[in-house]
Amino acid sequence: MWWMLAGAAVGAIAGALSTKRERDREKDSIEQQKKNATKAYLYGKENSDRQYSIQKGEGLWQLGMQRRALNEGMDQFTREYNTHLLARAYGEQDARIQTASGIGASLAQEGMSGTRGNEALGLMRDYAANSTERQIDVQRQQDANTLTGTIQNANRSVVLMNHDRDSWDPGGYRYESKAANDRYNEQMYQLGQENYQWHINDINDPTNTFLDYTAGIFGGASSGASMGNSIGKYDFNWGKGFR
Repeated sequence: MWWMLAGAAVGAIAGALSTKRERDREKDSIEQQKKNATKAYLYGKENSDRQYSIQKGEGLWQLGMQRRALNEGMDQFTREYNTHLLARAYGEQDARIQTASGIGASLAQEGMSGTRGNEALGLMRDYAANSTERQIDVQRQQDANTLTGTIQNANRSVVLMNHDRDSWDPGGYRYESKAANDRYNEQMYQLGQENYQWHINDINDPTNTFLDYTAGIFGGASSGASMGNSIGKYDFNWGKGFR
């Protein structure tokens, strides 16, 4: 009987120690996971901020090159357009001179032929004069359309580039997208920390501590008593063999 009691006592102590070791190990593991989660979050945030800074620098550099190309293109267009206007002015002058010369020649021919006041010839001269002015008006309208279209395209490009540039600052879509992602990551991190802390609190809960130790002690005592009983039987049988 005393073997069983001794075994139960030893088993109870062993069960209590084993329970404590398991609880401490579980708590240490959760606390380590909690610390690692914090490090992982901070490393991720640092990397996200760094990547954003790199992308912003590259994006602004490209925008600078685009704006430079636009300015150079507009300067080139302005020079060519001014040259075109000068050439057009000379062309208009030449066209008017040629038209006037043709009309003059027609009048001279009409005078020489003695048919002055010929209605058909008069209509032809009016048509020639009006045709020259219409052609000049059409060319001017085409040039005005070209100038308006070029300026509108340039203005749209500037608006898009400004929008792209502002996207990296507060209120811009890139900045706000990163801020939303950062908030989500922080919320998920806090949720994970709360989960780890809940497990730690659960381990430290007095009720759970009592139940764990009770189960460990009784389980150890039961195992120890069973072992002690087996040893007692063996000792009894061993002693019986020498009587």
